[in-house]
This record gives sequence, C-alpha cells and structure tokens, in this order.
Amino acid sequence: MGSYQASGYWYNEGSSVPEAVDLLNLMRRYREAERKMRAHTRGSMGMNETDMSALRFLLAAHRKGMIPRQRDFAEELGISNASVSVLIDRLCRDGYAERIVHPADRRSVGIVPTEYSDTEVRGTLHRMHERMMDSVDTLSVDERVAVAKFLEAMISSVEIEDESGQPSARKPLKSQNAMSSR
Repeated sequence: MGSYQASGYWYNEGSSVPEAVDLLNLMRRYREAERKMRAHTRGSMGMNETDMSALRFLLAAHRKGMIPRQRDFAEELGISNASVSVLIDRLCRDGYAERIVHPADRRSVGIVPTEYSDTEVRGTLHRMHERMMDSVDTLSVDERVAVAKFLEAMISSVEIEDESGQPSARKPLKSQNAMSSR
C-alpha cells in the first residue's frame, strides 16, 4: 500500500497507515458508490429496489436448486402477500420470471427465473463483478482475513438488536471457520 494521504486538520500529514476515521470515511464512500451503481442498474433494467431484491433472491434460490413460492418472497422481502403478488406480476410481465406448478406441491405456484433474467443480470453486472473480484485478488491471505474481520465487526456494530438485546440472526461468513484456523 502506498502512502495514505488523508485530508482534514486532525489527520497526521502523510501517514502511510489509515486511521480509524479514514477507514470509516472509505466505507462511506464505498456505500455511496454502491448506492449509485445500484440505482443506475435498477434504472437500466427498469426496476425499483424491491423488484431488484426480489430478482436477486430468485436467482440465488435458483442457483441452490430451490423454487420459491410467493410466500417465500414475502418473508425474504418483508412485504405483504398482496404486494408480493403485484411484484411477481411485474417480474413476469417484464420477462424476468414465470409462474409454474410447484413440483413439490402441485396445488402451489412456484416462481422461476427466465433465461432472459439471468442473461440480463449477468450482462448488466458482469464487468462490475469482475472488477470487484480483481480488487479482492490483489489481497494476500492475511489481508483478506483482516478485511473479513473488520467487515464482520462493522456488521455487528450496526446490526439491529432483537427484544433480548442480542444482535438479530445473521448468516455467518461462508469460509469463516477456514479463516479462523489460519
């Protein structure tokens, strides 16, 4: 890492190691850049934020070999059944999803992505995902462990607590056990 130049009167001039406030400012800049990218992506695909979240959920379920029902969307997105019905209607109308008879329960309707949705999402996000992976690939194993530790701590610091005062359940980092054994 080259010399880190921070701006502001409380920083050490020319410090090569970012201070805590520098990291938090970088996180803010990343969040803002990501927010703008997501807004641009939604705009280019003609979707609102809930539609995009639903499509991400649908594609993730499909990759896992699952066929979600409308109630799964309602639970995942925290919206009413009526809202989910309108949302699924939009995804189907715009060619991103289709309703099928659910293979596990023929009385139930499953939602599956279309080939178009997968192609559209990959085409829209492919270059950005490649750039993100290239950025991560420049890190050593120790740096990735440090970044993962930092991000887990940041997530914990902003998680909403449940009634018992405990952080709400979150999905653990997939390779967390592998990292902690290094």
